Amino acid sequence: MSPHPPGIGRGVAAAAVWLAAIAMVGAAPPDDEPLPRPAFRYTGADLCVKCHRSEQGDWCDVATTDAWRHDAHSRSHLALSSDNERTRAMEAALGIKAAATASCIACHTHPVEEPAVDEETAVLHAGISCETCHGAGSGYVDPHLEKSWRFLSSAEKEAFGMHDLRNPVAKARNCLACHVGEAATDRIITHQMYAAGHPPLPAFEMEAFSTGMGRHWKRVWEKSPKIRALAAEAGYVTEGASELQRSLVGALVALESSVHLPRDYAAAAERDAKGRPWPELALYDCQACHHALAVPSWRQEAGYGQLVPGRPSLVRWPRQLATVGFEQAGMPTNVDALLAPVVTALNRRPFGPADAMRRSTNEFDNRIDRAITALAGWRRDDTLAARERVAIEQLAAAGRQVGDFESARLLAWALIHGLSTHPDWPADVRARKIAELNALLKLEFPTPAYPTPPAPGAPFWQTSLAAAPAADLARVRDAFKLPPAAGTPVPNPIEIIPAPR
Repeated sequence: MSPHPPGIGRGVAAAAVWLAAIAMVGAAPPDDEPLPRPAFRYTGADLCVKCHRSEQGDWCDVATTDAWRHDAHSRSHLALSSDNERTRAMEAALGIKAAATASCIACHTHPVEEPAVDEETAVLHAGISCETCHGAGSGYVDPHLEKSWRFLSSAEKEAFGMHDLRNPVAKARNCLACHVGEAATDRIITHQMYAAGHPPLPAFEMEAFSTGMGRHWKRVWEKSPKIRALAAEAGYVTEGASELQRSLVGALVALESSVHLPRDYAAAAERDAKGRPWPELALYDCQACHHALAVPSWRQEAGYGQLVPGRPSLVRWPRQLATVGFEQAGMPTNVDALLAPVVTALNRRPFGPADAMRRSTNEFDNRIDRAITALAGWRRDDTLAARERVAIEQLAAAGRQVGDFESARLLAWALIHGLSTHPDWPADVRARKIAELNALLKLEFPTPAYPTPPAPGAPFWQTSLAAAPAADLARVRDAFKLPPAAGTPVPNPIEIIPAPR
């Protein structure tokens, strides 16, 4: 029996239409208006699991649903239930129903336009769904069953409505919309929500969180020799060069998101002062206020850049890893100086005047875009080990000067990505260093990510919250000292890609 659902012929016809449309993109329409794009509908995850729960040859196997059934995303809707003790307390404090509150729904379940899950099964849950991340499926659900789909370019697949999550930038922005926040889609955790009991969002490193949640996909180089050969023949490129490269890209996008969120929220506050009151304290670095009062303190030691001491800062945790990203892009950057326009606004008044915070960040955005373009030049070839050797040394140097727990975690996760397989250090030496960083910074996620309740152990956010005040930064910095590597240090082999003007 064919695994294809009804309508495959219509899907192939649609594919032909849209591939023809893509071919025309290079020629602008007479009125210089962009070509119209189709409106895609959500089809529901129950259609996805019909194939992705079973063996479908070399390309599709049970890995998707085997991992996803335990993923914290697929179970995230349980946080909206009034059966949840924490949710009941928050609902009582805020006078809301979580399951009917837009900002709760936006991150904890699938889009409201998507068909509801009427009955949950072992592989089908009502939380974040396939289409939440991969895009509304009406345009691609049939065409992507065809062999011709496999080696289409990302742009061609996007024309069917599928999000390009193999692009580290697109993937990071998709994840950070919830894990930092996004004003445009109402993904906002407010200070009121935190005060009422919402768990704090830990520092987010894209690759570590992806692995910790349990990957429900295989990369091309992890598939069978037959598939790798077909991919090489087609010139198929997927998901960047390595975890470390994607981690550096993700840090730059996280830095971008940490600046865009208050900027975009400020614009919304000016349009709707009642619905979006200004300032919103939760947009800033929580530890700027919520830290142990001690003299001397790590806050004083870390310094303030150009910020008036005692003023709330924007989120700090992406900055040091992003600094390494800029260095690897051949664009050494003082991130604090890059944020000078924002710091000026914060120095004028705590949290910044809304009108100043919403102003353009063109220079900031331009520099991040140029750095990401340069990092995209990394390839999975015989130059990768040398590139990563330099990045590992820069990460270790940054870690030896780290000023706070959350920034240290990001640097450690990225360092572990690089060290895990790097040939310049013996496997046992790498394993000991990774274990030391894990023990000090509590980097490991529970396994499985969302075990069937009642489950032993604390969730990751809770272990993070307990670990931060107990961290000994002197020991953490010492842990970033690298063991001796084989051979002599290599020069930076990165070929700098000319920045667009």
